[in-house]
Amino acid sequence: MTWDMPAAWPGPMEGVMHPALVLAANQLGLTSVWLTPFLRLSNAVPRDKHLKAFLAPFQSAAIPLVVQLMGTDAGKLAETAGRLAGVGIRHVNLNFGCPSRQVVGGGAGGGALRQPKRMLHILTTLKERCPQLSVSAKIRLGFADPAESRQFIPLLAGSQTLDYLIIHFRTVREQYAPIPDGPARLQRAVALAAPLPVIGNGDIIAPEEAGQLRQLTGCAAVMAARGFLRDPYLLRRIEGMGGLPTPAAGRLALFRAVLEQARRLPERAFSNGKAIELANFLWGKANPVLRQLRDAAPGQWRELEPDRLTIPAGFQKS
Repeated sequence: MTWDMPAAWPGPMEGVMHPALVLAANQLGLTSVWLTPFLRLSNAVPRDKHLKAFLAPFQSAAIPLVVQLMGTDAGKLAETAGRLAGVGIRHVNLNFGCPSRQVVGGGAGGGALRQPKRMLHILTTLKERCPQLSVSAKIRLGFADPAESRQFIPLLAGSQTLDYLIIHFRTVREQYAPIPDGPARLQRAVALAAPLPVIGNGDIIAPEEAGQLRQLTGCAAVMAARGFLRDPYLLRRIEGMGGLPTPAAGRLALFRAVLEQARRLPERAFSNGKAIELANFLWGKANPVLRQLRDAAPGQWRELEPDRLTIPAGFQKS
């Protein structure tokens, strides 16, 4: 399937990309595309009503939506992809990169990189059963050593099952540790995947870095996760849009919009804990917003007036 791939993508921030944040980001127009956090398939295949509920926040904006699946059972993954196609989804992504120990221990996520033939079997099964879907995979450069990619990237790229690859330049064991040669690694990976388009992922926190990464590596697009939380308008800056709020103003605008959206959701969908977690991601552990939230009793985040939340001039993220 051919489509106009956006130049800048938000990472699928598992545990952070809750409905209120997605709705807020759509309200502010922060992205041109969504890649969802993974739907992990271990037992039953999700029913249509559960899939529709999961998709609803993302579909509040008319932009491309890529749904990420994770698991080890090719049949269940293919059946879920078929159900997604049945409710209007056109793009699915297979997560072969999550470094969580619990996930990896079961052979899913980044654990799949140790079994390239299983990855290929999953992709082949899904593509055979759902030929109408655009299929991609999100991978890291290896389980323990980036040299492992020399075997599995050409295997995946040459399988005729993928429309593009999303590649994070770390290995599973490296988790999120600093990697000085990340762009050089990604450059080699792009060459191994050619002519398949690659979305490059890893440590992009400024539009200049995105441009340099694309120029150096030949990536078709870039993906940012932690950079998106540091500067919610980062993806729009990468796309060349002007007249945008500063990163500091963007963080405050996003937080206020999240609180506003959360008030419209059932109380169980958002909590004081989630508000504290988001504030921690946006500003660090010692910020005025965080103190206000911690002083509120459980559930009383709803009483905070978003427009009254302020960050003192000169405050620096810890």
